Amino acid sequence: MLPTSVEILDPLLKLISKAPQTRKNATQELEKLLKISKEQMDIKSNSGNFIFENRVGWAFTYLTKAEYIKKTSEKALYEITDLGCSALKDSHESNLIINESYLKTKSPNYLSNWQVNRSEKSQDNPLEALDDKVLNINEFEMNLEESIDQFNLQFEVELLNKIKNLSWQEFEDLCSRLIEKMGYGVSATRTIRVRDGGIDGEIFEDELGINGVIYIQAKRYDNNISVNDIKNFLHTINKNKGIFITTSDFTKDAMAEVKSYRGRVALINKESLIKYCKKYEIQCAKQTIDIFKTI
Repeated sequence: MLPTSVEILDPLLKLISKAPQTRKNATQELEKLLKISKEQMDIKSNSGNFIFENRVGWAFTYLTKAEYIKKTSEKALYEITDLGCSALKDSHESNLIINESYLKTKSPNYLSNWQVNRSEKSQDNPLEALDDKVLNINEFEMNLEESIDQFNLQFEVELLNKIKNLSWQEFEDLCSRLIEKMGYGVSATRTIRVRDGGIDGEIFEDELGINGVIYIQAKRYDNNISVNDIKNFLHTINKNKGIFITTSDFTKDAMAEVKSYRGRVALINKESLIKYCKKYEIQCAKQTIDIFKTI
């Protein structure tokens, strides 16, 4: 089976770290490195493009959006950036694979870089402008599976921005509704904006409140949640159950502080928030399409 674009990310970045690469040369090198057979190389999509070559191209796009690679002064040649070198070092030390999840959580501008303003693209070089467009199936002639991946990625960016633009009251209400949909607590006893040392909400785990309370902290931040933010939250909930939700992320020290805490606390960063909002259809709705093929 051919590797997906996401599975190509890690070996491609390592390849470019050794020497700058064009897409064509990288495709040839990855063919040997990943032991892709001639039969696999010849597989084409319905639109007539070679699938492996197409997926390598998308892997280049992912890494460019993550700012791990960039074009050199020599046309069509890509080199690794300082951010890309740091990612390789971090992934090696943490024993992680660089995939799309890694890019979303570790690359600060990855999601925002997908918001392409086509009106600002160069009119003098339409091929270069075309290279950066997102979700144009006719121009990229990519297969359906990867088209859906790109659509979902752009949707996640839009959903996160929509959530960030909510008022603080709306955001806190969204967080409480999400926790309820996940099966924690009942809406009849939900309290929003509790004036209690920064706690933004509390949900009783059952109608009578016998099983205890879950305290919610909701932060609509751009900057990562610091260890001091976490310490304040843990001090306030005093060994009770708690959930800290943010539209950003948590620093390593903040996550370490939670791990050392004796009570039960869950952290929901921007990636998890979007994942759960999609799953429970909070601030969005699922749509499906029917695909037919001959048998």
